[in-house]
Amino acid sequence: MNKKNDNLPKHFKWNMTMGLFHGISFSFAMAFSEPFSVLPVFLETFGISRTMIGLLISIIKTGSALPQLLVANKLRQLRSGKPILFAAIWGRWLAWGLIAGAVFLWGASAHTMVLISFVILLFLFSFSGGVANVPFFNMVAKAIPADRRGRFFGLRQFWGGLAAVGAGLLVRWILAVPSIPFPQNYGYLFLITFILLTFGYIALTLFREPEHEAVTPAEEKHGRGLSVWAYLRQFASLRNVILSQMTSQSLLIAMPFFAIYAKEALHFPVSWVGYFVMAQMLGGVVSNFLWAKLSDRFGNRIVIQLSILTALAALIFALLGRSFALFVLVFVFAGFYFNGAGIGYNNYIMELGDEKERPRLISIQGTLMFPVYFYPLLGGFLVDRFGFMATFVIAALLLVLSFLLSFRLCEPRSGQAKCLIVPLRDV
Repeated sequence: MNKKNDNLPKHFKWNMTMGLFHGISFSFAMAFSEPFSVLPVFLETFGISRTMIGLLISIIKTGSALPQLLVANKLRQLRSGKPILFAAIWGRWLAWGLIAGAVFLWGASAHTMVLISFVILLFLFSFSGGVANVPFFNMVAKAIPADRRGRFFGLRQFWGGLAAVGAGLLVRWILAVPSIPFPQNYGYLFLITFILLTFGYIALTLFREPEHEAVTPAEEKHGRGLSVWAYLRQFASLRNVILSQMTSQSLLIAMPFFAIYAKEALHFPVSWVGYFVMAQMLGGVVSNFLWAKLSDRFGNRIVIQLSILTALAALIFALLGRSFALFVLVFVFAGFYFNGAGIGYNNYIMELGDEKERPRLISIQGTLMFPVYFYPLLGGFLVDRFGFMATFVIAALLLVLSFLLSFRLCEPRSGQAKCLIVPLRDV
């Protein structure tokens, strides 16, 4: 028998299967409500400004950053995070079902009610995602070894991306059917998302989390006195990866406005949003072969650096592309970036600390991404004030800065003491 397989955690194959099914279902589901192509065009149809669109998307996103430190502190006291995870994911499921219901109930006559309920419920969806984030990644880190996580997340994104490409075709068809008027056409998209989330969350519920040693009362008392800033002061490796991630996310300044720019400046039909969804998902699918192999074999520093370059490529094509053939590459490279950054940064954080420190590090990462969620608001303001091109240039310059900062990252698998994070004792 393969000795390497003998060292795999208990229930490894089962957890790989359930984790993959969850990832595929989730990617397929959210492709019908893609936040950077479908949702901005949906919101613009209500006649609101680009700044307001950016604000609404930012409000929707900020919820995920708010609860993570509190969840991490609670998770450290438990042997299993599944109760927290279950409550969060099924809360997300309910919120999305209510979103679809609100569009069908008020869409034809009460647009204000649709907008209000849309923002509140998506904020709840995002907040519940923040609650789920820490126990989910901690559970994966315990169940999937470091040298298998690249493959795990890569396969999730590969098959989920293929499913999402098919979703893009359906999005285009639903938005192009004359017999399905606005906003019922978007209502059907949101309803499909709700149905598909059901299957993904059932699979995640069936994931078998290995129990871990809870922190002692003395450790917990000490932990409550520690601040995020204490960790950032003490560990350069944590500071560097947070700063790198924050600047690499500058693509989000421009991303919500690519589809609107294509519709207004390049005069592409609204139904072509479906092609953009397909292109983004296809880019993610193709890139997963690269990201998973690099992550497992060489570590995540190189994944982070190359993903930043693909984000920069997306902005270059946004600036230069005038034909559909060229502009669709914006979304292809955006798909490269989102999958690469997801694998690179999340795996990097999981490798920085031990089992007891990991929940805190994941929560620090999630909480400090809070300013990133206002990038769409900044982008909307810049578009309204200076136009699309200036906004794309600013985002590109920030990505150049991010690429330069990435060279300050160490590689956790190198074993260098300065790279790894140990429990703080004196702060």
